[in-house]
Amino acid sequence: MNDNAISADVLGRTLIIANPTAQLGSSEQVAERLQRFLSLYHHDRASFKLVYTERAHHAEELAREAADFDSVIALGGDGVVHEVANGLMRIARAERPAMGVVPVGSGNDFARTLGMSDFTGGSLARYLTCERVPFDIGRLSLWRDHASRVAGDEADSTEYFVETFSFGLDAAVAIGTYKLRTTTHLTGNALYTASGVDVLARRFQSYPATIALDGGEPEHLRTFIVAVQLGPTYGSGYHICPEANPTDGQFDVCIASGRANRVTALSLLLRAKNGGHVRSRYIRFAQPRHIDIELDGAEYPMQADGEQVVAQSISIDLLPGALTILRPVES
Repeated sequence: MNDNAISADVLGRTLIIANPTAQLGSSEQVAERLQRFLSLYHHDRASFKLVYTERAHHAEELAREAADFDSVIALGGDGVVHEVANGLMRIARAERPAMGVVPVGSGNDFARTLGMSDFTGGSLARYLTCERVPFDIGRLSLWRDHASRVAGDEADSTEYFVETFSFGLDAAVAIGTYKLRTTTHLTGNALYTASGVDVLARRFQSYPATIALDGGEPEHLRTFIVAVQLGPTYGSGYHICPEANPTDGQFDVCIASGRANRVTALSLLLRAKNGGHVRSRYIRFAQPRHIDIELDGAEYPMQADGEQVVAQSISIDLLPGALTILRPVES
């Protein structure tokens, strides 16, 4: 076993942050089961504190105050993972707990990057042995308009992401899943595919933007999908950047641009499920560490780890190994 391997009896004081509404409410049962299982193994129930989120951004607030814990486990979908990571990144690096994930959600893309399936189909024993791995993190500096950035004003907000940031049609698809999830009760790939068909049928358009990679010459592009990835997938398993690795010290960026029509865009989106889009003439890839983006429009659909983001000017920086992740060791 690797020297960084740890088991549940040396996880230290652990905070479990659970979204009780994830997976149509089943996550509450999973959370209580996990706490009981870890406590029995550890012989000390007090070492594992379970708290439930009560509102939007509550997981971020809880994680931000978790400096006294050794580990924080995000239990839910990509939304709670995103919030917990953002909370932990507000803690000084020397005091920052490690983050673990129990995937009980619709997308589970970050968990998929860790080699984990939906928790309800997996084994609790996987959480008894894991390794601490430094993962790269993406930092978004967001301005609501160009003028503020040109004037040298500080960013209106800063946000972090662990798996994906994107704008354009794919972000519209991710945002569209919010409503469809409650009206159709679909989950996973079926939910994202349904949202994709809906967006491309009713709201197809291009999203012109000016993009500069690693301080290079800015390019004005007629984009329709731009994805900045740390892990290989988004949208519940779409392999948008199949070679992306959150430990390699660089982003993987997929830019789809040109005068594509609705049918072409739909074909590319569907082919991305298995990485079949990579040879399209509309697609280009890059592996920068810094990206500057200026959007022509003020209200483009935009998401970070599936959560909606609002900005017109964006600066994206890679923070190498900034967050320690508890990754289960494969048997």
